[in-house]
Amino acid sequence: MNKPTIGHRLSLVIKAMRLKDYQFAEKYGISRASLSRYKSSERYPDPEFLEALSKDKINLHWLFTGNGSMYTKDEFQELIQGKQAQVKSSNPDKSNPPTISPILHPINSQDFDPTSSITFPIVGEIAAGPPLEIRDEWSQVGQIQLPLSFLPGNPKQYTVFQVNGQSMEPVIQHQDIVVIKNDQSWEKADGKIAVVRTDDGLTIKKVQIDHHRQKIILQPFNIDYPVLVLDSDWNYGAFLIGTIALQLRFF
Repeated sequence: MNKPTIGHRLSLVIKAMRLKDYQFAEKYGISRASLSRYKSSERYPDPEFLEALSKDKINLHWLFTGNGSMYTKDEFQELIQGKQAQVKSSNPDKSNPPTISPILHPINSQDFDPTSSITFPIVGEIAAGPPLEIRDEWSQVGQIQLPLSFLPGNPKQYTVFQVNGQSMEPVIQHQDIVVIKNDQSWEKADGKIAVVRTDDGLTIKKVQIDHHRQKIILQPFNIDYPVLVLDSDWNYGAFLIGTIALQLRFF
């Protein structure tokens, strides 16, 4: 699959703004033909267009490189920070966690040294697509043993899911196993892949915080899937489960 381009990211901006292509073109004073060429990466956006985007808090560094968040940070701290102080990460890029290939074990198997590994239940599926319905009790679909060195801190802060869907491809694929570190800080989740519970169920997406418009964007990597927008009119009641700590894939 081709690496995401400026045109792909521009498509995500349009989806996040909930605009049609013609509405977006009118808003920024460009022709629909120019917009089409921008989206197909046939030409780079004009300086005047980029300046207008930047005034609407679009992060031009993200647009050109894919690094960072879609929006530049501004106000909008009460919801995402609460009473917690901002914590700087020792790893500036955790949006793409390492992919490894451990061994899935039967429930009664204890091949690993229990002093250096831990068994986690795979508690259910997480949607990489439309959110999955939340069930009162997850049906355990298996177990996995992982070295404790992969999971710093208290093991009780981690939950394991299996991915169901293609919305996060190519980074996360259908049936990948993801280990989620439980953390309800939206500020720390900004720019990272996270599991979120909405009114419709559980989903895994990349979190982008729009400080300017006071919205939280749940962004798929696959541009064929819609962006989910959390705002005060729709769903500030969404609950952040945590961010991805480890991604496992089997071949």
